[in-house]
Amino acid sequence: MSETRVLTKRLSAGFAALAGITWLLLIFGSTVRVHGAGLSCPDWPLCFGEVIPKLNFQVFLEWGHRVLAGSISVGGLVLGSLILSRRELRTRYWGHLSALALVLACQIVLGGLTVLKLLAYWSVTLHLLFGNLFMVLLIVLARRLSVWEAASAPAAPPVLRGVGVAFAAALALQMALGGLVSSNYAGLACTEWPTCSGGVWFPTFTGIIGLQLSHRLGAYLLTGLAIALGILAGRSGAFRWIYLLVGLVGMQIVLGILNVLGSMPVELAIAHAATAHAIVAATSVVLSSFFMRNPA
Repeated sequence: MSETRVLTKRLSAGFAALAGITWLLLIFGSTVRVHGAGLSCPDWPLCFGEVIPKLNFQVFLEWGHRVLAGSISVGGLVLGSLILSRRELRTRYWGHLSALALVLACQIVLGGLTVLKLLAYWSVTLHLLFGNLFMVLLIVLARRLSVWEAASAPAAPPVLRGVGVAFAAALALQMALGGLVSSNYAGLACTEWPTCSGGVWFPTFTGIIGLQLSHRLGAYLLTGLAIALGILAGRSGAFRWIYLLVGLVGMQIVLGILNVLGSMPVELAIAHAATAHAIVAATSVVLSSFFMRNPA
């Protein structure tokens, strides 16, 4: 095995590990939000003007979130430098690394704006979306590095790829709606399920109730697309990741219902967010399997 191929496999494992840590960071961010700690450090990038502030529980959450984010940035810089140090790898992955760097830069700026703009709904939502996009790019790069000497045959039939793309598009919209629901404190705008309130399914599509109902409709759409993926995967006899994805979507529906019926207890709210990020990660693996070339 050539030295470059050995390095490539190690880089693939490194970026996969970094994606996993980013998933934990996203959960950490949700924990900060659920505990109302987003402004426990009122300034940025320092916390009360200090690199290491006096810590209580809420300050620890926000400050720890920043420290973990910084560690991921350093890890990405190290791994990216290893790619750039090899001409063959640099030529192949320069575009992907550039996209990662751009998304990371935007995410850092959005993190600062989220604090400085006092948790404005648009900054919170964009911060959520760019965080997930960063994780997706890490996963796809890890996958690309693992199949860099691949054959040219596509990994999935066109119908399956089409449904997968539709699912990913619906998921992106659903994540945006979830961010808007959270940042506008609309999680309990409807206190019943499957109805909204007073036995009425769709009392209005305006205001925070409209956000909550739109989020529910998005969940129903995702469930339908996930079932379609499962059926198509069963017919093709492949792609075990799809079954994991379908299971995660089912779990997320249950968690969403329990959050409404239980008035959003902290543990369930965090579990709901963690599962959402896991769905994004699993979707990234599934779609990369669909479109990436098979390993040699």
